[in-house]
Amino acid sequence: MADIVKGPQISERFDLDDIRKIRTYNAARYENMTPAEIVADTKAGAAELIEIMRKRKLAKV
Repeated sequence: MADIVKGPQISERFDLDDIRKIRTYNAARYENMTPAEIVADTKAGAAELIEIMRKRKLAKV
């Protein structure tokens, strides 16, 4: 069974401690990945974020 890693708990203030939590979380996720897998994962996350931003922009118009 695969280990499921929960995302970090981010505060509403989004301060330096939250950034550290995110970096630690990503480091653990990427520990056994190849550089190509890390790039693919980052691109997939970026594509999702870009789509959300695009929808918000269309909703504001």
